[in-house]
Amino acid sequence: MHSSHPSLLIQKLVTTIERHGPITFRDFMEAALYDPEYGYYMTAGPRIGKEGDYFTSPDVHPIFGTLIGRQLAQVAEAVAPGGEFMVVEQGAGKGLLARHLLDACKRDAPQLLARTRYIIVERSPEMAQLQRGQLRSFLEDGIRITWHADLAVLPQNSLVGAFISNELVDAFPVHRVVRRPLGLREIFVGWSPPDGEVEGRFIEIEAPPCERRLENHLSRLGISLEIGQRAEVNFQALDWITHVARILKRGIVLTIDYGHTASDLYAPMRRDGTLMCYTGHRACESPYENVGRQDLTAHVNFTDLALAGREAGLEVTGFTNQLHFLMGLGIEAAFGSAAAQECDAMRNLIRPDGMGTTYKVLVQHKGLPAPVLDGLRSRPFYHDALYAGVPGGGKGEREWEAVSR
Repeated sequence: MHSSHPSLLIQKLVTTIERHGPITFRDFMEAALYDPEYGYYMTAGPRIGKEGDYFTSPDVHPIFGTLIGRQLAQVAEAVAPGGEFMVVEQGAGKGLLARHLLDACKRDAPQLLARTRYIIVERSPEMAQLQRGQLRSFLEDGIRITWHADLAVLPQNSLVGAFISNELVDAFPVHRVVRRPLGLREIFVGWSPPDGEVEGRFIEIEAPPCERRLENHLSRLGISLEIGQRAEVNFQALDWITHVARILKRGIVLTIDYGHTASDLYAPMRRDGTLMCYTGHRACESPYENVGRQDLTAHVNFTDLALAGREAGLEVTGFTNQLHFLMGLGIEAAFGSAAAQECDAMRNLIRPDGMGTTYKVLVQHKGLPAPVLDGLRSRPFYHDALYAGVPGGGKGEREWEAVSR
């Protein structure tokens, strides 16, 4: 089954295109990653780590999860001192972040662990199975850990605690657009059938956007793409942060991912956009190869998350990069007692020419005054950076969000 599923997924996509015409790239990416039968994340096989296609920070060294746990302990004192502290993690990968932060909590704050309720939102049955394996010892100890396939099961204003995600938003399907002399065009995916010795293949088709809000969205951000410049727009990220805000009653939202502010994301130097594909730790720029067997990802627009979040009731607590976030939480102290190999691994998390600055950290809060967090003690980015270039400096969020929907 595993060996044949790419051809079956292609057949499924081709049938849809032949029946209904070209599909948006967003729908193509959704199928490639999340088709219930054949999608990349929905089928068996290694995805993350040495044997997979890419690394995440929890794979690099457990100190990442340990420090996240330290930050959550500080949040717990501000949000729920003495009461139940809820943590919701969406897209938990192999479960390493959860395991490492719960290990740290068990070691350093057992009383907090006893009143912690950990909820994992995971749409992939394969990933959920891996996570259960990683967290088996906690489950056996009676720690409250539950799984849900969708955010929709969490009631509005039910979360008192923290909503965390690491490399989640970059895997949301995106619309792709390109600026032409006659205006903005959206990229659709069609199918060119076999012709003689030429094999059938997916092709890109440029057409007027399927939704007017694509043009409006970029305009509200103050973005004007150059002629020939490609870009991605992630509307699912807007819907997601709005949903998260509704679930959160009191606490924080911690989003860690690779990405940029809008002014940086859509800068002319990124003429081809940021969409990338990964397989076997090799980067590829063609999403139409190895369909269902390679990861597809696009950099996150943190300005979108800040603006849509504020419209839904989330205030920005701070915005920084992974280097400064982990430094604020004391990663330097861990180097003193670590072996050389461990030091090398930890150093990868904070390299200025790598994960340290590529990965950004956005913290938002609701239902309480802005908490003072150790991870935000050093801020290379200020709030204004999130809104650079946005008309009104980010003041017109209500109008911006209304037009973007």
